[in-house]
Amino acid sequence: MSDNTAGEDSSTREQPAPLHDEHGYRIREQPMGTKRRIKVILMGAGASSLNFFKKAEEEMTDLDIVCYEKNSDIGGTWLENRYPGCACDIPSVNYQFSWKIKLWSHYYSYAPEIWDYLKSIEQENHFIDKYVKLRHKIEAARWDEQAGLWRLKIRHLERDEVIEDSAEFFINGGGVLNNWKWPDIDGLHDFKGKLLHSAHYEESYDLTGKRVAVIGFGSSGVQIVAAIQNKVDKLYHWVRSPIWITAGFAQKWAAKNGANFRYSEEQLEFLKKNPKKYLEYRKQIENELNQRFKFIIKGSEEARVAREYAANEMKTKLKNDPRLVDKIIPKDFNPGCRRPTPAPGYLEALVAPNSTIFTDPTGRITETGFFDHEGKTHEVDVIVCATGFDTSWLPRFAFNNGKEDLRSLWSPENGVTSYLSVGIPTFPNHFTFCGPYGPLGHGSFMPLIEIWTKYMFNVIRKAQVENIKSFTPKMSRTAWTSSCRSWFKQGKVDGQAAIWPGSRLHFLQMMSAPRYEDFDIEYWDDNVFAFMGNGFELREFDGRDITNYLGSLDDDGRVVQPEYDETLIEVLGGCTLDDRYIVKAA
Repeated sequence: MSDNTAGEDSSTREQPAPLHDEHGYRIREQPMGTKRRIKVILMGAGASSLNFFKKAEEEMTDLDIVCYEKNSDIGGTWLENRYPGCACDIPSVNYQFSWKIKLWSHYYSYAPEIWDYLKSIEQENHFIDKYVKLRHKIEAARWDEQAGLWRLKIRHLERDEVIEDSAEFFINGGGVLNNWKWPDIDGLHDFKGKLLHSAHYEESYDLTGKRVAVIGFGSSGVQIVAAIQNKVDKLYHWVRSPIWITAGFAQKWAAKNGANFRYSEEQLEFLKKNPKKYLEYRKQIENELNQRFKFIIKGSEEARVAREYAANEMKTKLKNDPRLVDKIIPKDFNPGCRRPTPAPGYLEALVAPNSTIFTDPTGRITETGFFDHEGKTHEVDVIVCATGFDTSWLPRFAFNNGKEDLRSLWSPENGVTSYLSVGIPTFPNHFTFCGPYGPLGHGSFMPLIEIWTKYMFNVIRKAQVENIKSFTPKMSRTAWTSSCRSWFKQGKVDGQAAIWPGSRLHFLQMMSAPRYEDFDIEYWDDNVFAFMGNGFELREFDGRDITNYLGSLDDDGRVVQPEYDETLIEVLGGCTLDDRYIVKAA
């Protein structure tokens, strides 16, 4: 055969593909689905960040994570709060991650056991070694619009020096109840006895036989009073405004009158041997908790029943004391205006022989005790301030979106704004666990943490795949108010109620997938379809099943390319059949 190529017109030869089209556009030479490497900085190593670490290892790729934690260990609120009686206000079996189920010692577990649970997660996964920088406190965060990065200044508390770091996404995992404060009471720091705060408690200090004043009647205060009343010689306590104590309501799984209890060995063995029944137990309790939202709705039959039940229970436990019944039982708001706190023993402690209860404002503190509202002096050995935290939602550091600081955008006068509790309008690439307007009024935070994490992952993946520079929430959210004093209203009767105006199920459904139409999205590419790449999809090269849309052959449900049975063609291949089965052309 002769070679004719020498005389062939060069114009008929195959030409290399052009680098650009006629408009100068060049495709991205990578398969669609290729991810850009992104870095995330988290603040705080509590339960939220632990879940983020765990799920990121399972579900995310090309993601760098750094977490800055001001304390010397993980655990957040359960590391810091160790006051007498400190316990979860949710049944223990529902205050755990869906991926880390354990057997709990009590129906309402105490702080040390909850911290041990979180610490076990960290130790099993070596999260401190991988991600967490302990004793590091964030002092400033500023969005760099040009670079598309959050630039942070962090103080290394051990060396007392400031370091800098940056990341595409900045996530607040510090929660809201983390900045404890002393009450503003005249003479408080003149007191020469033992002065303690519930969020900075000295666990080794023994209150037995002491004269103790407990200031504060939120969740910490009621737990402390219930825990110490039968130990102390004399108890003084202030209840300055009405409060619903509903420990017995909707608590059919608790002990008598809503009391806490320790699980028996038989119960624990049953749960251990019957994981499906354990799940059913958790679901039944969660079902009961989710029903509680109905009695928050003003004018509902559930609200009326809850009010009557709680009022009767409180009157009975207060021994129908006329003054306490009149001052403590609310008249103008229903149970649910503030987060219900299981407080077994609290009301009984108020009418105990060694208790003196004040319903008027605290008087001046002296070196040896205090003046009450009538000017009488009382000597005490210990003052415990269970006065909670700064709940203004304002950050303790400069937090700037490149144009303004959040502390000027949010203020006691202006209130707070939030996008679905997870974002802040005008603040790009920033997420918050448990931000304003979340469903904070009832139920466990753990399912919320898990859904917030999934939501954040969805957004981060989209940024990785589509080469997106920033997501900025456009809108804000408002909520209802009611005439009670609660921490999610900044401790004010007429404060802004930064809480979700719907049920937990309503919120979980809302968070099931991001509404990208609610964001201003900025791309790194001029062509927003550049992420489509070179016409191939990433799974065609990375070993995943390229016929996944037909179903999976993998026994473990993996998406890997199957190892096909090469002998199947000998059974089903047309080449194995004789001429009787061959279709002849028409």
